[in-house]
Amino acid sequence: MLKVRGLAADEIDGFIDEGTEFRGELRFCNVFRVDGRVRGRIVSDNTLIIGETGDVEAEIDCGTVSIKGQAKGQIRGRQKIELLAGCRVNGTLNTPALTIEEGALFQGDCDMHGLTPGVPDATLPPTRNPNKPEA
Repeated sequence: MLKVRGLAADEIDGFIDEGTEFRGELRFCNVFRVDGRVRGRIVSDNTLIIGETGDVEAEIDCGTVSIKGQAKGQIRGRQKIELLAGCRVNGTLNTPALTIEEGALFQGDCDMHGLTPGVPDATLPPTRNPNKPEA
């Protein structure tokens, strides 16, 4: 049985296979794996896996994001982001917990400020814009 970072193949509810391309907004409920090409936006409260042949250029907003392939863009992992050995990531990461394995390539920025794992953003105090005077 195929294992992906603790998940068995039967725990993955949807996938985009190698050789398939998707453009637009992708929303899913449970665990989703991308081994093909995605351009656009990906949104879920659960786990996105970008497999070794996955090529994603998107705004990502998911509970957990695990990357083994290529990803480019704004990547938000509400619980965590995992950059696995062999991945190539270029963009901005926003997460309360980040794992970067040896052999992962990451170029960009990472913001871990103001996020608490498991707590929705609405419960956090708003951030103040330093360029805008207070009312």
